[in-house]
Amino acid sequence: MKVKITDVALASGVSIATVSHVINHTRYVSPETTRKVEQAIEALGYSPDLTARNFKRGRKGFVGMLVPDLSYSRSSLILKQLEEVLAPSRIHLIVSNTKGSVPQETEQVKLLASGLVDGLVVQSSCVDYQQIAPCIPRDFPMVFIDHPLKNCPYPTLVVSSYTALYQGVEDLIRQGHTQIGYIADQAHIAYSIERLDAYRAAVRDYALPIGDSLIAYAHPKAKAAYLCTRDLIERKCTAIVVSNNAIALETLKYLNVHHLQVGDDVELLGFSGSDWYGYRTEQIAQVSQPTEEMARMAGQQLLEWIEAPSANARTTVLHSTYIPKKQEREFYDV
Repeated sequence: MKVKITDVALASGVSIATVSHVINHTRYVSPETTRKVEQAIEALGYSPDLTARNFKRGRKGFVGMLVPDLSYSRSSLILKQLEEVLAPSRIHLIVSNTKGSVPQETEQVKLLASGLVDGLVVQSSCVDYQQIAPCIPRDFPMVFIDHPLKNCPYPTLVVSSYTALYQGVEDLIRQGHTQIGYIADQAHIAYSIERLDAYRAAVRDYALPIGDSLIAYAHPKAKAAYLCTRDLIERKCTAIVVSNNAIALETLKYLNVHHLQVGDDVELLGFSGSDWYGYRTEQIAQVSQPTEEMARMAGQQLLEWIEAPSANARTTVLHSTYIPKKQEREFYDV
């Protein structure tokens, strides 16, 4: 027979209302009484009926997260932080991998916002909000992260890496590198454009006569990052800047296969946030992004909106920092 809240109240010697307050944190209950209730819950194996509770509050108890690529280790950091922010409110996370496809993103937004979740956190692959606007109910709680959309009426949290990446390229130039290659990803994504602009600005400001000749574009529908690395090495690049973690992995695979050592044969500037390098990360120059802070802020903003609906189109910009590599190196195979 299923244990009921009345059984917990009887076992702990308190009222049903007190048990409810302990479970839902809706009113102060003394530590001693709270302990009695929690011990009764554990002893009886009581599980609150979240469905009924959420129904009374007009909630689903779920939040959706749309991710363009779950294989990115940075996505794991974002999901972990979101879950930690949502947990105290007893809200669970549903994750959808859109694979960077606008049609798939549109389909998933339409599905999740149709009544499955209380709100969405979105890493969008769209350029303009109007691409997904028809799928979103009016005043539906949403927060966008990473990529600002044109005409977006929702709060957006983005990370700017312009200054940090510029400093990284500047550091390579001061070390004596004049053949610095760059591997770019999707040209329409705002952060990709910003990072490429930072590289171009540093090269231009230091009057390196390379223009765009050492920029390679890695994209699933174009050339793989592995082959882009090959091209840049053949063009005598002594340093390579990569625009994201996935590209860094492919770059390191190429260098490893061809027995080229980072630091001895070629320098690498990448983005931190994981161990995808297969190297000790402090030995590679990095742009460190405030990924976890962004995820926490996104979760908090979404919860606030769910509790008290209020549209806010403000864009919050967080800034990356440049972390030079340490001089003493220790390398490992990828």
